[in-house]
Amino acid sequence: MVKGNDMRIFNKLVIATLLVLLYMAPAFADEHAFLKGLPPSDGPLEVLMGFNLVNITDVGEKNENVEFDGAIYLEWMDPRLAYDPATYGMPANWTPGDYSMTPTHIYQGDYAVKETYMGWRPHVVIPNGIGNRIISNMAISIWPDGRVAYSETFFAKAETPMDLRRFPFDAQSLEIFFHPFLYKRDEVILVPDDRLARTWNQNMGIADWSRENVTMREQAIDIAYFDESRSQVSEFVVNLQIKRRPTHLLVSIILPMIILVALTWCVFWMDNESVSSRVNITFIGILSVVAYYFVILDNIPEVSYLTLIDAFIISTFMILSAGVVLSVVMETLGHKNKVHLARRVDRICRWAFPLGYFITASVLGVIFFNLY
Repeated sequence: MVKGNDMRIFNKLVIATLLVLLYMAPAFADEHAFLKGLPPSDGPLEVLMGFNLVNITDVGEKNENVEFDGAIYLEWMDPRLAYDPATYGMPANWTPGDYSMTPTHIYQGDYAVKETYMGWRPHVVIPNGIGNRIISNMAISIWPDGRVAYSETFFAKAETPMDLRRFPFDAQSLEIFFHPFLYKRDEVILVPDDRLARTWNQNMGIADWSRENVTMREQAIDIAYFDESRSQVSEFVVNLQIKRRPTHLLVSIILPMIILVALTWCVFWMDNESVSSRVNITFIGILSVVAYYFVILDNIPEVSYLTLIDAFIISTFMILSAGVVLSVVMETLGHKNKVHLARRVDRICRWAFPLGYFITASVLGVIFFNLY
């Protein structure tokens, strides 16, 4: 058991410790006053921002989203964090404004940035993101004059509308939005800085897509609240420009379908008496095209407009349906003893159908690549 004298001594030590902490609290608060808000600045705080597209892992046309590995870089001035270069082993003759070298005052890693670093830093969110952004690495660097640089690498999934009118020869412009968390545009502005934008040239996208370009811009965006009031925030927009590689789709689906349609034209070399066989062959072609079309529909969303592949398959249906109609016409001409006319129509169809199919596909290409 603790003796009475020891207990009194312990209580006195606790009281003395509390008094010391209360005495030091104002000084501690003054030393870390920057925790209370934004760094001092004339007008809104300008936060320079850059983006790096590391890798595109998936492009989901069905749900109109993109999964990617990326990195963001933020820089801002906070004079409250200025220090003597010699304190952290930097050259004493360091030139203010020279940010070409990495400073030795660095917080690296999740714990160091979130727990050890006591300064202000901006938090950015992806409003069109799906799920949580998974941050893999983060670091904060501080230069002697108070320039602060924050960088992080992350994995994210974002929902972005796609224009599929020229599918499968389409190119997409996918937009990813970044907003500063909590702060309005008159407090914080995200300024695109090409100096901070980086890229990894070895990566050209996933198998079905090639990366064309990545651009950045800033714009003011209104945020609406439930009470119908509005506020304006700074929106940093990253535009990912990618182009589809259609070779796989053309070779595995479109080419076999065209060959199948061409095989149905063999009916124009068959006897007019075998009308049932002619119709059966054509209907088999129609059902096969329907099956191919369902495979294509599994890869694209239910859009409200006509795509190039939709128009091409509809024209294929019409070509095959015309073959059925002509088979019935041949039978009718045979019953009317107009065999010579029926054979003449067959000979015309042998070149008219392939030519018409080619012209139709060419016209569709001209329409979709020039009017859309």
